[in-house]
Amino acid sequence: MNFRLFRSPDITRPPLLLFDYDGVIADSLQVLLPEFSRACVELGLTKIDPEEFFLKLYDANPVIQMIKHGFPLRKMRAMALEYAPKIEEIHQRVQPFPGIPETINRLGENYPLFIITSNSSQLVRKFTETYGLRKVQGVMGVEEHISKVKKIRAACRYFPRHCPYYICDTKGDLIEARRARAIPVAVGWGWHDKDRLNQGKPRYFVKNQKELLALFGMELP
Repeated sequence: MNFRLFRSPDITRPPLLLFDYDGVIADSLQVLLPEFSRACVELGLTKIDPEEFFLKLYDANPVIQMIKHGFPLRKMRAMALEYAPKIEEIHQRVQPFPGIPETINRLGENYPLFIITSNSSQLVRKFTETYGLRKVQGVMGVEEHISKVKKIRAACRYFPRHCPYYICDTKGDLIEARRARAIPVAVGWGWHDKDRLNQGKPRYFVKNQKELLALFGMELP
């Protein structure tokens, strides 16, 4: 057994900042929800509350949740290819939360910073270029792996002397962060409310970007 994977993170080490994308960087919920509701109707899922069903997917890894609900991975990949132009058009309407580009760049000037997401790496990279998130060193999306645990561990291998923090906004992300032995940080401006986030046992909860910067010894300019 590899006991290194079960060791608690050493917070005396310099931080490795790993950010979720949707709900933390990208203000995407109100863009995605209407599209998800339309998709539910097209698939005949008319007896569910689309918003609650959508948010419940993120109580765990959303891709794995979809597989459990009867959508095999090969079917999801085929649908992603078929609807790629539509998905890209939807994503073009997504904008960052106010102040987030500046916050990301400020943090990235001092610490290594990656985005780890269940979204498309290509779309997220385009977003970072469009909105000037210059200090993002890398993006690990669904193309790299469906498991955020494995992507967090992969990022840690690049910076073995750093302490990883996963900054996220859903219960499922917090659970995956802890499984990957990263410090789970919940934000107060994302998809899940504080009660739901507490079920994922965050190490820290930050209400706003000012508190996020303060967690890493920084202030707003």
